[in-house]
Amino acid sequence: MKNSLKVAAIQAEVPFSWQKGEEQVRRLVEKAASKPVDLVGLPEDCVAPKEDIEKGYKPLEFLSSVAKNNSIYLFGANLVKEKNGDLYNIGFLFDRKGKLLLKHRKVVLTPLSTTKPGKNLEVVKTEFGILSLLICKDAFHKYAAWFFDKLRRAEVELVLVPSLSINVSNSKYDIDLWVDSLKALSKWFYMAIVAPGTVGGNTSSFSSFGHALIIGAAGKIAEGSGNKEEILRMTLNLNLLRDSRKKYESEWEPKDVPKTRIETIF
Repeated sequence: MKNSLKVAAIQAEVPFSWQKGEEQVRRLVEKAASKPVDLVGLPEDCVAPKEDIEKGYKPLEFLSSVAKNNSIYLFGANLVKEKNGDLYNIGFLFDRKGKLLLKHRKVVLTPLSTTKPGKNLEVVKTEFGILSLLICKDAFHKYAAWFFDKLRRAEVELVLVPSLSINVSNSKYDIDLWVDSLKALSKWFYMAIVAPGTVGGNTSSFSSFGHALIIGAAGKIAEGSGNKEEILRMTLNLNLLRDSRKKYESEWEPKDVPKTRIETIF
C-alpha cells in the first residue's frame, strides 16, 4: 500500500451539451495530468445534461477512455440512464486502465433532483488504501456524520465528493457551511477528502459558489475561489493520516455512539 497520493480537484463550469462537456473534460484532465498526478476529480454534472442522457448519450464510456488515455484514476459524477430506463445521479471511479472500480448512486437528493435515490455506500480497495465516494449532498447534510461513521468503520481513508456547489441562500452562509462541515468531518473521522466543484451557471436557478476542496491529514487544505476555473493540487500524506488514527482516535474517541436519553424538565 502506497504512503502518498498526488491528487487534483477540478473546479469548472457545468456544460450544457455533451459536446462542450467532452471538450472541457479532455482539456482540463489533460492539463491536470501534465504534472505528476495519481487521481483527478471532476465535479457533479461533469460532462452532459439530462436532455442528452435521455437521448442516449452514455457518459461513462467517454469518461473511461479519458482515464485510460491519461493513465490516471478519474472520479466525478453525472446523470446516467440505466438499462431499465431509470435515471440516477452516478458517481464513478475509474482506474488507470479505464476500468470502473466504483459506481455510486446519489442517496441524498435535493428538491431539484429528478432522479431516483440510491441506497448504498460503496467502498473499494486500491493501491492507495480504501476509498469511497459521496455525491455533493450525500456529504453535506445534518446526518452526514452518520455516513462518515459507517465509512470509518469500513476503514475508509479517502472520501471523494464530486459536487455541484449551488448557492441556495445566495450568500456566504452556504459557502461557510460547506467548507466548515467538510473540514470538521475530515478531522473527526480522520479521513482525507477531495471535493471538486462548479462555478457559474448550472441546471438550477441558483449560481454555483465554487470553493472546491482538498483536505489532507492534520487539517491541511487547498480551497478554490468562488468564480473561476481552477485545478487544485495536493500530495496526500497517507502515513500521517494512519498515524493520527492510531495515536489519537484509538485512545481519545468513544468506539460507539454513547447511549443517552432526553430528560425533559419543566
